[in-house]
Amino acid sequence: MEPADNPSDSSKLHVSTLLIASERALTNALDELGFAEDDDRVIQHEGRLAFLTCSHDPDCDDLFALISELAARGETWELQFRVDTGEGRAVFQRLARHQPVEAVDAELPPEMEEADKELPVHDLDQERGRASLKKALNRVDPAGVFATIRSGPGDRATAVILRRSPRRALAMAAATDEASLRAALREILPSVMFSVAMKPPG
Repeated sequence: MEPADNPSDSSKLHVSTLLIASERALTNALDELGFAEDDDRVIQHEGRLAFLTCSHDPDCDDLFALISELAARGETWELQFRVDTGEGRAVFQRLARHQPVEAVDAELPPEMEEADKELPVHDLDQERGRASLKKALNRVDPAGVFATIRSGPGDRATAVILRRSPRRALAMAAATDEASLRAALREILPSVMFSVAMKPPG
């Protein structure tokens, strides 16, 4: 009999998870549990507030604490997952009350126009990269931009900083993981909101 495959030998996939609720419900739960007001894991998602965690984070304890708090308050919430399965592809999964579990394997939508792909990538693990990004965004109104985040080559996290209207990519950045990427971006743009593609296109 062949020995079972060692789980550590299999390739781990990057997973993003969103806990989504109304702004009132999630804000109350965050306040009750003592989360910081500027916690960079709190993002806007389709008109609601969401709490983001991913496989770069060391554990899911904060996510479970928020689920417990929302459940105790009788609030409505849902979970969305995105599993990055390959270059430009992901499995999107959704779990919500009174609805069946959904999962779709799909191509990721493009984050930017072809003309914007020439933008340099600022390495936020380096002081030089943080300084160059700060200079590139020096005259940007933080209220008029947002940052999309996804995993990149070699498990690094990447972000595209986009102007809302008219929509245009302004800069690209990368860091070791999503947590350090979000923290570095918040140092430069304290009020920037983050976005993660959590649904298949169409």
